[in-house]
Amino acid sequence: MTTRRLLRRATGVGAAALMLALPLTGCTPMASQEQLQMLEDARKRAESAEADLNACKQERARLESELADKKATLAKLQNDRDAVQKALNQR
Repeated sequence: MTTRRLLRRATGVGAAALMLALPLTGCTPMASQEQLQMLEDARKRAESAEADLNACKQERARLESELADKKATLAKLQNDRDAVQKALNQR
């Protein structure tokens, strides 16, 4: 999943959790079992979205590191190529 997509999902889950929490602030001293279950489900979805987001962040960091390594290799190979071409031109 893309980071943007995960952020949207996490935001949506957070908004849903907030909307579910609003009815819990009513006049009753205790939340109903249904409300507690809905809140627990929203919490689990939010935790899942956060775990997905963290996994994507780790994957992105790994890919960025791999890209940096490949760019460094490319630069070295280009320098080697330039040195060989310079040596050939001096013949």
